[in-house]
Amino acid sequence: MNFLLYILCFIILFFPLYLIRFDVFNIPTNFLEISVLVLFVLWLLSKGWAGLKKIFLENKLLFLGILFLFIGVSISTVFSWNFRVSAGIWKGWFILPFLFFLVLISIVDDKKKLFKVIIFFLFSAFFVGLVSLFGDWNHQGRLQGIFNSPNFLAMYIAPAFIFSLILFYFKKRAYLLFLVIFYLFVLLLTFSIGAWIGVLGSLVFSLCYLYFLKGRKKEVIFFCLLFFIICLGLFFFKSNILPEGSSSIDARLLIWGKAVDVFLEYPFIGIGPGTFESYFPPYPKWGVPQPHNLYLAFLIQAGTVGFVGFLILLWWFYREGFKGGKISLLLMSGMAYILIHGLFDTLYWKNDLSFIFWLILGLMVINKSLLDKKAF
Repeated sequence: MNFLLYILCFIILFFPLYLIRFDVFNIPTNFLEISVLVLFVLWLLSKGWAGLKKIFLENKLLFLGILFLFIGVSISTVFSWNFRVSAGIWKGWFILPFLFFLVLISIVDDKKKLFKVIIFFLFSAFFVGLVSLFGDWNHQGRLQGIFNSPNFLAMYIAPAFIFSLILFYFKKRAYLLFLVIFYLFVLLLTFSIGAWIGVLGSLVFSLCYLYFLKGRKKEVIFFCLLFFIICLGLFFFKSNILPEGSSSIDARLLIWGKAVDVFLEYPFIGIGPGTFESYFPPYPKWGVPQPHNLYLAFLIQAGTVGFVGFLILLWWFYREGFKGGKISLLLMSGMAYILIHGLFDTLYWKNDLSFIFWLILGLMVINKSLLDKKAF
């Protein structure tokens, strides 16, 4: 099974290779999707699925949430008025990441392998950041690197920054400190206020968790108030100092309002993944492929059933995470970043970001299994 682990780590290292796109039998795909399919086929042939039944039985609530999520997205896709676009998202952002998730939770069965997976993700973010420094800057002077938006670069780097910082807190390794400084440098160059708030919120979550365990509730309240004050300052910075900052906030308010209207019009089946942009004029006047909010994105593109499934996933994730452990804190903090930044941008709904979400979810399944074995 070691060869499957090496392929898995290779895929994690090169998540951004979804940017290499091509058609197979007139079906749009990319290097990342084909790599995952190859991994999955090899996994089936090696009977890597033999232990999945036990994992399913131990995590019934998780897989109930996954079932609801997939039912919602599938219904929304079937009834989409642009089936080709919706089916592509269904395939690339849900089915294939889930197959990756199944392989991950079945072959990573000890702490050493789990740590190796995390390190490969940190290296992936490092290479993305390094290449991006020699890449593109947008018209506002913000670093976007290999992506077409500074926010996308920040979304990829931020979880790695959080992981490396928490690992450094516990392990005190020089290379982790280097990665923390490097990721922070790249994040600052993106000028992604949503990412900055998400990272700060995630770190406040981590501090509150650690201090709460020690019974120091006053510090918890202090950190929460400090986070609120910093957020106000960042919003002032964005609306009054950054170029086009005020217009960006106004645009988001309009987009969120339209997304709410769309949900009220199609509350059960949704509108089909990837079809939200049809409610706005095309780029450069607007061009809004997603509603700039993670929760609204699931509501309108997966319907009520899919959104409930998403909430069940999160309930299971934090229920297991709060049972303790250093890796649990690391994973909960990474997910907290996604959920907080998701208030302002559409995390998950992108090729590499969907894989990062299922990576974090899968690592929590593995960590739970390892903790259960240790307790037993």
